[in-house]
Amino acid sequence: MPNKRLLSPLRGWDGLSAAARLQVRPKAGRYALSKVLIQDIDLEPLLHEFVTEQHQLLANDSSEQAISHQLAMKLAGAFSGWHVDCEYNRDMEKIKRLIYAISPDGSVSERNVVPDIIIHRRMTNDNLIAIEVKKSTNQEQSFKDLSKLKAFREQLGYQHTLFVRFLTGSESTGIAEHEFV
Repeated sequence: MPNKRLLSPLRGWDGLSAAARLQVRPKAGRYALSKVLIQDIDLEPLLHEFVTEQHQLLANDSSEQAISHQLAMKLAGAFSGWHVDCEYNRDMEKIKRLIYAISPDGSVSERNVVPDIIIHRRMTNDNLIAIEVKKSTNQEQSFKDLSKLKAFREQLGYQHTLFVRFLTGSESTGIAEHEFV
């Protein structure tokens, strides 16, 4: 069961209604944030700072890879002594593979995986957090990412996993949803 704490039923980081920004009705629990300390670091203020600092990147609807890279740089400053990597596909010396489903009615199978961001110590089993990033303009459902993140915890021993969907493509940027899986 995901660990969630309701930030506000209708308000995002900028205080505007997420439903107004996205033109959708909010789903219960989707604008939630868990207060989870990772190595004594609270990710909530870091994500808030990231949205403020990278407003133009988000407003321009830049690629998920560009957003992930900038978020990884932000996280690297907070997690000294750890490697913060984007698109890192290695589990020691072999290609990283996980067994998971990509849709609710899809079959479970083993797949190569390339996480958006991981914080870890390379060439060890010291895996702190895996992060998957999506944009609000990407209409892909979050099931695949949530399933993959669950597999990171269960199969590779990641201590934490986080899914983040950023509000992009307009002047109203922020976080549409995020949850620790």
